[in-house]
Amino acid sequence: MSPSPEPSAAASGPLVSICIPTWNRAGMVGDAIRSALDQTYRNLEILVVDNASTDDTEAVVSSFTDPRLKYVRNDRNLGLFGNCNRCIELSRGKYIHILHSDDMIPPEFTATCVRFLEGHPEVAFTFTGAEVETGGTVTVMDYTGRTEIYPPPEGFRRILRDRNVVVCPSVVACREVFFNHGGFSPEYPYASDLALWLQISRSHAVAFIQGTRIRYRQGPHSESHRLLFGSALGYLDVLRIYLATREDLGAEKDRFRGEMNAALERFAGDCLYAGWTRGGGMNQVPPSFLATIGRAALSLAAGGTLGFRFRRAGIRGMLFLLPAASRVPGLKRLVSLLRPHRESLY
Repeated sequence: MSPSPEPSAAASGPLVSICIPTWNRAGMVGDAIRSALDQTYRNLEILVVDNASTDDTEAVVSSFTDPRLKYVRNDRNLGLFGNCNRCIELSRGKYIHILHSDDMIPPEFTATCVRFLEGHPEVAFTFTGAEVETGGTVTVMDYTGRTEIYPPPEGFRRILRDRNVVVCPSVVACREVFFNHGGFSPEYPYASDLALWLQISRSHAVAFIQGTRIRYRQGPHSESHRLLFGSALGYLDVLRIYLATREDLGAEKDRFRGEMNAALERFAGDCLYAGWTRGGGMNQVPPSFLATIGRAALSLAAGGTLGFRFRRAGIRGMLFLLPAASRVPGLKRLVSLLRPHRESLY
């Protein structure tokens, strides 16, 4: 990615680039394109960047005749975030929205986000809630009940501390921000979005917008499922991101100790949960692998309240027992019946 956007990109006004990276989504990409074309905000371009699909994606895109729609096919698969960076490189907009090809946006979405960004030039990116569609059910997920701006480093603190703060395909960002921060890092092929939001929010204001939501379709087809539900490598990436974040903080580690501890505790709990419930779907990854990642995360935590130390000790003990307990006949099924069902966009 080039270090800065072309000067002409922002000179023509608030043109928006809705970028739709896709790979083998012929059955869904049409819905994403249609939702982009139906936006009440008209000064936009729609880029579908095909990551070397082997299905009928190109034919689906070709069925649309709107001149604002452009199709580009990569010669080879660049990976999820490599394709997102390709979208950014090809875009011309002052604002960029990377819309996943299995998701959709309501007609007012772009206008709402652009109006806010134009009125608050200090904000690097906006994000919204989501209507999460899983199977036949839809769950509304809003981070907060009102529109809020988080000056730096408040957004950074919240992304560390709270679960599901930024729903990735809801982000509309200033073009310069993507370029100035180097886009999505190839170092984290499974969770580069988390790394980028942490990096941006530490030095820029970000904002949650109430009043519009994306339609987020979650399931075996989705990237979140493939990268964090279908592969244990996603958990390894998240651990590496927290380790890099902790090192980047340097002398400021104590300033963000509470938020960092909260992130590490939550992530260790996710590893514990995944070890019980997802190992079979992760190419038969043994629970000991995820337990090791969870314990490594807890080892990065420092100090904290007495309550946090008790919880940390409890999670560490359960992670230690996980490999042996998972081999006890019938125990895993009993726990699965007693535990509440949990899905995460994490």
